[in-house]
Amino acid sequence: MKRNAELNYNRLPLEKAYNVRELGGYATRNGSVTKYHQFLRSENLTDITEEDKEFLIDYGLKAMIDLRGREEALVYPNPFRTDDRVTYINCPLITENILDLRAVKEEGFNPGEFYVKLVEYKEMILNIFRFILDHEDGCILFHCQAGKDRTGVLAMLLLGISGVSKEDIIANYEVTYTYLKDHVEIRLDDGLEELEYSRPEWIEQAYDHIMSVYGSFKKYLLSTGLTKKEIRQIREKLLV
Repeated sequence: MKRNAELNYNRLPLEKAYNVRELGGYATRNGSVTKYHQFLRSENLTDITEEDKEFLIDYGLKAMIDLRGREEALVYPNPFRTDDRVTYINCPLITENILDLRAVKEEGFNPGEFYVKLVEYKEMILNIFRFILDHEDGCILFHCQAGKDRTGVLAMLLLGISGVSKEDIIANYEVTYTYLKDHVEIRLDDGLEELEYSRPEWIEQAYDHIMSVYGSFKKYLLSTGLTKKEIRQIREKLLV
């Protein structure tokens, strides 16, 4: 297969990773479109092949944001952590009592409420965006374990600040289950199988929280400590 930094994919054709997807190609409210080869979202990459690694490097990968807790990152190590071609950082986007959604045993657990808590973890959100600002050149891949929850929240923030529509943001989130259901072991016990899904109302709850509390993604990011100039720089990386 030809591996070329000029080729654009919606979902990258990797052998041992099934949910590596672009944030490029989305229309925005100002008539622009999000750039390809700038941001990729993904599940855990522990099992990828050497060919997969080289494909990502050829695609332009320069930096990696691991959103998992430190224990998750140790048990399932990121193969780029020791690759000097890629800058790796572990930024755990978690709450105090939930490190891994697959391990949740609480009756009545609501993923949408969990996502709202992640949005309000502003200290880590600021750290993540400052890392992005330090790596304006090249492609940045961000991931958690399944590439659904923590990854979905960060994808929402990036697409939201770009001016992508709510419908497209939700659609970007929803497709995760389709890509993972036949490939990755995400079975849950104790009657919580429903949490395997990427239901639209879950990410919509986080989206609506930002709009109702802050009024816009820009005002939300300003509340984390980012400056207007920094937000403009992030948009420039995201938009054609």
